[in-house]
Amino acid sequence: MRHVNWPNFLLLVCLLALQFPNRVAADSYHIIVCGSGGDTVYAQQFESWGYRLRSVLTDQFGHPAHRVMLFTESGERASGISSRATLGASFRQLGHALGDKDDVFLYLVGHGSYRQGIGKLNVPGKDLSAEDLSKWLEPWRAHQIVVIQTASASASFMNVLSGKGRVIVTSTRSEEERNATRYMEYFLQALEDGSADQNRDERISVLEVSRQAAFLTESWYVGQGYLATENALLDDNGDGKGTRLTKRDTLSSDGELARTGYLYTWGLRERVSAKLLDEYARSIVLIEELIKKKGDLDPATYGEKLEILMIKVARLHRSIRQSGGN
Repeated sequence: MRHVNWPNFLLLVCLLALQFPNRVAADSYHIIVCGSGGDTVYAQQFESWGYRLRSVLTDQFGHPAHRVMLFTESGERASGISSRATLGASFRQLGHALGDKDDVFLYLVGHGSYRQGIGKLNVPGKDLSAEDLSKWLEPWRAHQIVVIQTASASASFMNVLSGKGRVIVTSTRSEEERNATRYMEYFLQALEDGSADQNRDERISVLEVSRQAAFLTESWYVGQGYLATENALLDDNGDGKGTRLTKRDTLSSDGELARTGYLYTWGLRERVSAKLLDEYARSIVLIEELIKKKGDLDPATYGEKLEILMIKVARLHRSIRQSGGN
């Protein structure tokens, strides 16, 4: 057997296992809800953010248009009006179509409120509460649900929506941060200019874009000389507490799930075959399983098996990049 630098080899294994999702063939659905503006300036801003996000997801990232739904205050050039009744019907309909391997991304844009212990998003007619969303999401069989709540006072949604298999991002860290937020502007900027791809692997995870948006938002307040009135949080371990996204050190209690939930992956590129991606993902799983059995194997056998799998993964990785992943 050829000499192998095992520390570096194992490091590469760990990086591949952490960064590549094991489920490459699952469908993802994206629901964008733009609430009521209250005045013309905000109404136009919220709808503009909705249009831009839809464009990024479909035109830039290649998500099928029929799986990207946009609801706005006016309903113009959208799937419908962002009223509580329309949203409830759409959520129930989507629930019937979801499979247990599918992912759902929900983006909330607009003005929020928090009164008498209830967080809400202002929408046409009766406002949309966190409890409404919790009730609608409960019967869904989705593998993972990601909620990006960018409205003011959005932290009030975290405790209500937090749970197993869920990633919750809020633009504020408390219900008392009630000023209009800018987080969605920088969330979009990070997607549009590619700066969300922090590790340059040409995929964009929920963690990457959420953190980049948080840092850009923080920088805007510093640049303007303002005291920040929004501080983004992430919860993906189900405890409902959340972690500041602008923590300079590595997220300790949250981030594991968000790190492997992708808004954009190689699999969205038509030139990369699903068969190739599936084979790559299965090989990563085999490596993970082999590492767990290391203690039961003699070093020589373990090393030979690991080298064979690593060579296979490296070749598959090269094929993916050559066929459209770079």
